[in-house]
Parts: sequence; structure tokens; C-alpha cells
Amino acid sequence: MKTLLIRNSMKIYFGIIALLAASTGFSLSPEADQVAAAPDPTIYEQLGMTSTQLFLVMMIFTILLVIFAIVSAVSLKNATNFWMKQKGGPGAKMILLLVFLGLTGTSFGAEPLENPTLEIPFSNEAFYIWLTFDLFLVFFILFMLNTMNSLVKNVVPMKKRKPFWAKWSKALTDAAPIESEASILLDHDYDGIKELDNNLPPWWKYGFYLTIVWAIFYFGYYMFFGGPLQEEEYLTSMAEGEAEVAQYIADHPELVTADNVELMTDEKSLSEGRTIFTERCVVCHMEGGRGGVGPNLTDEFWIYDGDIRGVFTTVSEGAQNGMIAWKTQLNAREIQSVSSYLLQLDPILPPEGQEPKGDNIFPK
Repeated sequence: MKTLLIRNSMKIYFGIIALLAASTGFSLSPEADQVAAAPDPTIYEQLGMTSTQLFLVMMIFTILLVIFAIVSAVSLKNATNFWMKQKGGPGAKMILLLVFLGLTGTSFGAEPLENPTLEIPFSNEAFYIWLTFDLFLVFFILFMLNTMNSLVKNVVPMKKRKPFWAKWSKALTDAAPIESEASILLDHDYDGIKELDNNLPPWWKYGFYLTIVWAIFYFGYYMFFGGPLQEEEYLTSMAEGEAEVAQYIADHPELVTADNVELMTDEKSLSEGRTIFTERCVVCHMEGGRGGVGPNLTDEFWIYDGDIRGVFTTVSEGAQNGMIAWKTQLNAREIQSVSSYLLQLDPILPPEGQEPKGDNIFPK
């Protein structure tokens, strides 16, 4: 017991020395304050909290540590009294320990806690000092728990414990030990191989029971509470996949080509196409696509192909009649939008619109 107390005392002493050294290192010297160009952010700012929130967190944590320290001190005090009764009388070391525990419990119990105000300034120095005190409490609690554990081992003789893996193996398999296998031996004998009547492993039985319970809830969820069946899940997955593909293509306009271009009908794409047409195409094709320098885009006669692929290719690559290749100024998604907008223009026939040009007919 004497060796025990000396060993634990050395632990707590070294812990206190380390904490004092750490708290000294936390403080800033006046020279450092003068050299610093700008103050470092406070701890609560780095944690994304207000000073009051950090104060309350530290207060709650410290109160819990104090309560645990008091409980540990009282428990260690009772364990020490019991040990002294068992051993026949206290020694000088034990008397000092009892006095220390009594003073510690009294000081912890008498420590007042003030109610925090709504705005509490909490500097970095205050945080480090408080943290040092909390670390001291942690070391003190660990010291008392270690001492109490050693006292219990000295007073109560410990039984030989089975290895941890052995306990788990027994609990999971429920197999009979080798020395008692004769009690579960069956009369079956096949070429010298005998059979034991061991119980089914608990992990297997409880796993099987769990699947039964799961099956009941599974059946009820899908048959009576509207859970999505396989066909519905498939359609939902396909819709989500198509939306993801569309979003990916929208984010990567270079992926749209004449081979995979599609006619867009949503308002966003048509609005984008209308804006592009107004800014870049009206000068040649006039308002509404009625035709000017360029041909009428509203009738069913086209010089080149009048489907979405043909219009996309013409806008992108240009034409021999003087139309430029817009792929140098517009990306593929923008060309798709303006091509889709052109194909939904209302017909403007002569005399308001230009006479038809082209022999390719693509009815609207």
C-alpha cells in the first residue's frame, strides 16, 4: 500500500507540474504583444461561438467535473476507511490522504457559481486559465480512480478472470466445454466420427428471429402503408437519373452535339433562346423571324434541314449564303436553346413575311 500511494502521488505531482508549465506557456509576454501586428482571433471566434456561449459551455463542463470529483473523493474516502478497518489501523500516509480528501470535498462543495450575464467577455487568457483548471480536475479524478481501484484490489481478492475473447466466444456459440462433452454426445457413430448435440449458436438464433421481425415490418410497410413497390422505385430511379443527366449536360455544354441534340421545350431554355435570337439574329432574320437579309424562319420551307439537328448544325457551322458559324461565339447549349426557339416561332407568311426559300419541307 505504501508503494501504491507513492506511485500515485508521483503521478499527480508530475501532472500538476506539467499543467503549470503549460499554463505558463499560454501567457503572452508584453514583448510579444508589441511585436504582433494584429491581435489573433479569439478562441470563441475560431469555434464559431459567442463569448457567452463559450463561457456557458466551459461552466457546464467544469460543474460536471467538480461533481464527479466530489463523488470520486467521497468514494475514495469511504474505500480508505474500509481498508483501514480491514488492515487494523491507519498509517501516517492514510491519515494525510483522509485529511486531503476531506478538505478537497469541502472546497469543491463550497465553491460558489455566479449566474452568467447575457454578455460575458471571455478572453483567450481566461480560456486557457480555465482550461488549465479543468485539466487539473481531470488529473485529480484519474488519480483518485486509480487509487480506489488499487484499494479494491488489495481488500477484495480478485478471481481469475477469463480472457475477453473467451467470454465472447462462450456467449456467441453457447458450446459445451470440452470436459463436459460426454453429456451431449449422441449415439451416432460414422467411421469413428461422433456427433455432439450442441445448441444452435445464439448469434444464429437471434439473427433468425430478427429476420422474422424485419419481415413483418417489411411486409406491412409495402403492402399496407404505401411503401414504393419495385416498379415505382424503378420509375423514380429512372426519373432521377434523367434529371441528373440533364443537369450534367447543362453544366457541361460542350457535350451537346448534332448527334445527341434534343428539342428543348422548357421555359428556361426557350427564354434563353429568345434572348440570343433578339441580340444576335434579328439583324438578319428580322423581328419574329419573318426574314430580311436571311430567309424566313417561320414557314415550313428550309434551305437546309429544318429539324432540330439540321437547325443546330446550320447555326453551329454556318451556311454558304453568308451566315457565320456561331460556334465561335456561342456554346453548344446556347445553340441548342436558340435552335429550339426558332422551331416554335409562329408562322409569318407573305406579305408580312418573306417569300419561302428552299426546297426542303418540314411542316411545323
